[in-house]
Amino acid sequence: MIELKSADQLSKAIARAKAGRLFVQATSIFRQYRVTNRETGAQYVVNFFVRAGRRFAQCECKGAERGFHCKHVAAAASLHLYVAAQRQTAH
Repeated sequence: MIELKSADQLSKAIARAKAGRLFVQATSIFRQYRVTNRETGAQYVVNFFVRAGRRFAQCECKGAERGFHCKHVAAAASLHLYVAAQRQTAH
């Protein structure tokens, strides 16, 4: 689990996500995304959640399990921001 504080915190992960061939899909569960590496076919599930006003992300990859900011979270974050904004305007 990774606490999300700022975009600066994710800067290296964002650069890795941009360089990688990642494909992000929303699942049927709000705040959950499937990230596929198009080169290897590896898939990871990324979840975003809020606890006590603090924002967190969780990914199944080995890097995130060790507490690193992974490229999968960075890639899924941009879609999550879009989906969350769409939900806000719909209400």
